[in-house]
Amino acid sequence: MLLFLIQVAQAITFSREVASQIFESGKPALILFYENSHQDQLNEFKKVKNDQLLLIEANNSDKSVNKLIQILQIHQLPAIKLLKCDGNTWQDVQTINYDDQILNEKLNKFISRYQDGQLFYDIQSEDVPGRQMDEGIEIVVGHNYDEHVQDTNRHYLIYFYSQDCDLCSSMLQNLVRLNNQIRTGKTSIKPNQLKIGKINGELNKIHGLKINKYPSLYLYKMDDKTPIEYKGDRTTEGMLMWIENMNK
Repeated sequence: MLLFLIQVAQAITFSREVASQIFESGKPALILFYENSHQDQLNEFKKVKNDQLLLIEANNSDKSVNKLIQILQIHQLPAIKLLKCDGNTWQDVQTINYDDQILNEKLNKFISRYQDGQLFYDIQSEDVPGRQMDEGIEIVVGHNYDEHVQDTNRHYLIYFYSQDCDLCSSMLQNLVRLNNQIRTGKTSIKPNQLKIGKINGELNKIHGLKINKYPSLYLYKMDDKTPIEYKGDRTTEGMLMWIENMNK
């Protein structure tokens, strides 16, 4: 039944099986996120027919839909996003936000513009925070990621974490200790040679960098801004030794 609905390009209800189709079909997905009170918008969405897209309706009464709403940083319903998957997790999904009235003719124009290559994927990012530092570690988001890591005057160490990661908290404290050692001149690295930042990898997507696990740590050297992943132990000593070797 699921495959039949997809073939005739009708809107289908979000489920685990439908989520799998987003990753496996290779098709972009146009998803309406809505509440029960949004029946007019749902009816307009159901009028859309397009066999080049997965058309999906996602009611926020479903727990898995609410999780996806959080990941995609949707703050108000109803909302429509066009998704294109480049991997196997929701963090690998690129999105385009639909910000017009939810009417059949407007949705069809939006789809046509996308298929003609006139629309570009959004940067998935939290808002730039008012507070820029936390215990000496810079707070980085998708919108200002390049501004931090591409600074050619210094190395940049960026730490990716998630809220549900048990190991992330202890690694962050080791990074705080590492930063304090560098700032107080207790290492061979001068304080102005390196900055350390942290970024929530679930809520901020970085183009060209796929994060497979949390925590993850990458170094952008001042003379080569290709990210280098740290694969050693998560102790302060281990990370310091690695950075000092990279600094030679």
